[in-house]
Amino acid sequence: MSRTFTSGRRAGFTLAELLLSITLTIAVFSAAVPFFSLQMRQLQQDLGRSDAQQTARFAQNMVDRELRNIGIATTPMNPGAGIPRNQPKIVLAHAFAVTFNSNLVANDTIDMNAVYYDPNVPAALTTALPAASMIQLPLTARPYPDLVYRDNVGALSTAETVSYWASLDSTSGQPDEYVMFRRVNDGPVAVVARGIRVPAGQPLFSYRRVIGTGAVATVPNASLPIHWDDASQIADSIRSVQLEVRGVFRGYNLNNKATTYERYVKTQTNLANIGLSQRNSCGDVPLNPGVPTATIFLNAALATDKVRITFAASGDEASGERDVERYAIFRRLVGDPWDEPLAVVGKSGGPYMWEDFDIQFGNTYQYGVAAQDCSPANSSILGSANVLH
Repeated sequence: MSRTFTSGRRAGFTLAELLLSITLTIAVFSAAVPFFSLQMRQLQQDLGRSDAQQTARFAQNMVDRELRNIGIATTPMNPGAGIPRNQPKIVLAHAFAVTFNSNLVANDTIDMNAVYYDPNVPAALTTALPAASMIQLPLTARPYPDLVYRDNVGALSTAETVSYWASLDSTSGQPDEYVMFRRVNDGPVAVVARGIRVPAGQPLFSYRRVIGTGAVATVPNASLPIHWDDASQIADSIRSVQLEVRGVFRGYNLNNKATTYERYVKTQTNLANIGLSQRNSCGDVPLNPGVPTATIFLNAALATDKVRITFAASGDEASGERDVERYAIFRRLVGDPWDEPLAVVGKSGGPYMWEDFDIQFGNTYQYGVAAQDCSPANSSILGSANVLH
């Protein structure tokens, strides 16, 4: 007699197996969760340090970039037009603010002096601030400007007024945390950076200037603020601006305790244009070149072939300030305003000759020439007689 055994399938885990798997799972998570939490806190630390560094660097880079261009295209005094002094380069030197004039932006292609071009900038923010739009300088009660600065043809100077300043951040709850702002002329105020810490008793901006012995010395904080129209004319002697920025980020350390991360950036920006103007070089508008002559050359078929432009060098190229670097050549339809330069010719001693082969038949044109120095600043555009192509 034989027996047959059939093995049935098990319907699940035993209680012992379930308890073992649960115990192992808890053990794995007990080890993994603290590890991942530590990694997250480490990542937050790194992000906090990076954020503090970026705050400090961004504020410093933006201020430094524009400070380097102080004085570009500022206009000289013109007593005949009621302007008894040069358009100031430094308007305000304050421990927590700096205001200066420079031709930073143009919204058209005619202004060759501008540092950059942005067609979306309102026209009122690309020229000197008129007295009718007077502003109160940051952190002071002093109004500016007291004069309307115009160039030698009566147009508003193309050097706008740029202000940077820092005020306490009322939202941070910290007594030494600031927000940095920027404004051009009387335009809207823009936030440059938040989370800037300035320790008590320390300035954000400090300055160095040329003293009577010719040496360069630090301006004492007690001497600030300095204004453009001070009788001592100290503003004209400033040669560099020092900026100390501490970017802060509030987060947590590896022990999950609240902490503050701080990164420190200190830079000194030399104001080359102010120094150059004191040496009477690249400071005044260059003298005009000679009035250009436009001559038409015809080919054998009596059709216009080219126009030759000739002109004499500016008096500031080989003598005077000796700062002329190039000449800009313009062309316009008679009655139209001057547009962007048609060509630029480097200095070579003169007399100069340039030929226009881009002939458009049937149009009457006028050619113009302006000298440009190393600021850069332009002389007046001198026009030729009309030419019929």
